[in-house]
Amino acid sequence: LYNVMIDAYGKHGDIEEALQLYRQITEKGIFPSVVTFNSLIYGLCADGMVDQAINLLHTIKLHGLVPNAVTYTTIMNVFAEGGDLLNVMALLQEMKRNNVKPSHITYTVLIKAYCREWKLQEALYFLEEMKAEGLTPDAITYNIITWHLCKSKNLSGAFSLVEEMLTHNLQPTPATYNILIHGLCVCGDLRSANKLLISLQQEMNVKLTKVAYTTLIKAYCAKSGDIERAVVLFHQMLENGFDVSIRDYSAVINRLCKRNFVVEAKYFLQMMLCNDVFPDWDICHMMITTLHSNSHFDQVAELLAIAIKFGCIVES
Repeated sequence: LYNVMIDAYGKHGDIEEALQLYRQITEKGIFPSVVTFNSLIYGLCADGMVDQAINLLHTIKLHGLVPNAVTYTTIMNVFAEGGDLLNVMALLQEMKRNNVKPSHITYTVLIKAYCREWKLQEALYFLEEMKAEGLTPDAITYNIITWHLCKSKNLSGAFSLVEEMLTHNLQPTPATYNILIHGLCVCGDLRSANKLLISLQQEMNVKLTKVAYTTLIKAYCAKSGDIERAVVLFHQMLENGFDVSIRDYSAVINRLCKRNFVVEAKYFLQMMLCNDVFPDWDICHMMITTLHSNSHFDQVAELLAIAIKFGCIVES
């Protein structure tokens, strides 16, 4: 029962209560288990008390117990979040010295730690080691590396990892494809991004998320002159029942205004109004400024009227 209570206290942020209960049971001569210590270490790490967590790791050994993969991985994750690769590796080496096999989660933490520091070759090494240990990486593990490869513009490496997923009968998630589409857009390869989107829709029957559409729409508006394709994708997004918010419209209008695509920006504003999404001051101000700078003075009054109608400007 005390294990359940300590675990509950730790997970709900009541670490002082958990430690108090731990002290009470030890005073009564009840011998804590590794499970007890793991719950306490989790609570301490969640509260940022990593030094106390390390002290408990030493206490486990003093009790003649052997820390398990959960013990090490919990502390390792805190160091990983802080970019402290030295202590991450020290814990990994201690695990191996004590014949504690790293778990699937341990390797994911290691991979995430090295990716965060942009040491992608080391991250890929741990991916290979993970597989050599008979552990199967999941989509989350692959997505972490794929995202960082795309961010570093190593698209061939990212696509190779996705091929590897398929080879191992691991289905990429919608998030995986979002990462690839975003990577292609960042590199300016909108043709391949669009081709991938169409393939996912028509051939692979993947249930895409809104992010896949908005990423490509924003890229077309910001980097390409093919605004018609952006319009088609926006309509597809609406037809697929996604909740399109003012932020989605604002992102598109902002990019069009920056490129002085006045007609197209007005089209999206009208689409907004037709779909009962009402503009805010930022959108109205953006549109008015763009119209004015492009000498469309006759349309400024129209935009001012819209701004007043929706409370963006108080009529004096």
